Amino acid sequence: SSGNKLIKNFSWGDGETSNIYVKVLSRDNASAIDTITTESGDNASFTTEGLTHTYADNATTEYVISWNSCCRVSTDVQNSSANGTSWRSQTKVNIRGTYSGNSSPVSAVPAIVRIQDNTSFAYQVSASDPDGDTLSYRWGTKAEFFSSSGSFTQPTGMTLSPSGLIQWDIRNSGGQATVEDDYWVAVIMVSDNDSSGNEKSYIPVDFFFKVTDPSNAAPAFTKFPEDSTVSLGSTKIFTIKSTDDSGTAPTISVLNPPSDNSSVWDNTTSTSGGETTFTITFAPDSIMGDTSRVVNIRSTDAAGMTKDQSFGIFISTVSNADPTAPILQYPLHEDNVTSPVRFRFAGSTDSDGDTVSYTLYICDDPGFVGSGLCAGTSVTAGGNFVPPFNQ
Repeated sequence: SSGNKLIKNFSWGDGETSNIYVKVLSRDNASAIDTITTESGDNASFTTEGLTHTYADNATTEYVISWNSCCRVSTDVQNSSANGTSWRSQTKVNIRGTYSGNSSPVSAVPAIVRIQDNTSFAYQVSASDPDGDTLSYRWGTKAEFFSSSGSFTQPTGMTLSPSGLIQWDIRNSGGQATVEDDYWVAVIMVSDNDSSGNEKSYIPVDFFFKVTDPSNAAPAFTKFPEDSTVSLGSTKIFTIKSTDDSGTAPTISVLNPPSDNSSVWDNTTSTSGGETTFTITFAPDSIMGDTSRVVNIRSTDAAGMTKDQSFGIFISTVSNADPTAPILQYPLHEDNVTSPVRFRFAGSTDSDGDTVSYTLYICDDPGFVGSGLCAGTSVTAGGNFVPPFNQ
């Protein structure tokens, strides 16, 4: 249905509860379960962004906010009996004390992420922190997500790295035995940490994996933006490209646009030779200053198979222009090369006169797009580079 809806059972961790409203941002009618992406607000008119609450003036420095109800989904979830069907999503926020003034990280994941059966699968959970804090990722507990006790039971063989990379081998030769149309729940906590590794706050990320037809691979992103900083008063252009092995150009969509105002966020689509180009124009308004967003992008092929990937945006109140992109001069893109390989780039320039530094990423995954899926492989001085690569 459409319109803004009243939701109950929102607890502020101080004994107070509130009714909140949700606004539908996007709807995915192609899935077996009709999924929607929503935004929460204090009132039905959404005159202000997000939720606000005033705490009593006492010595408490942090609170655990939660939202709970029953039940998770109407379909069978393979690991739900091990975890529970009731749901509880909780987050820790700081009011006073050591971390007073800290901003929690933000994240966004599609409600359902599709996995081609009989494959080795990887998915990067993305998050962004307005303060630039170091982020870490861990599985949630049953108490944090399911209103019960114990450790979360993830699919057998599924792993989560501290940097948010999920890997799962669901080939018939190993990992978890799966069946097409199986659903599996995943629950993750993302925390921001101080310089000593202490957890300042955390936020919940809760979604499902759906196993799909082993004969139909997902589309591929051939161009995808990195995490970016955009200054107030400027306009940023993001370009995304995607192809599919069927030869038919896939459809690209944004699941959670930061704004429904076309003067702030707008996008256009074009296709050529089986490739889709999706161009986003983003001109943040003043209320977005010093906040972060994580944007979910989806590419869907003609058979309904999807590829999901996200990127983070920090909206800065400090005016700063992007440097120009370095341009690979040799070897040419997709050239066949022999060892040793000599790379030559045209350097970047910066209109503000800032010092420009470089990071080079090397990945052995032919589907690599962006550094997020190649975490931990940035090239530093030394290694097999002659002369040693450095910034």
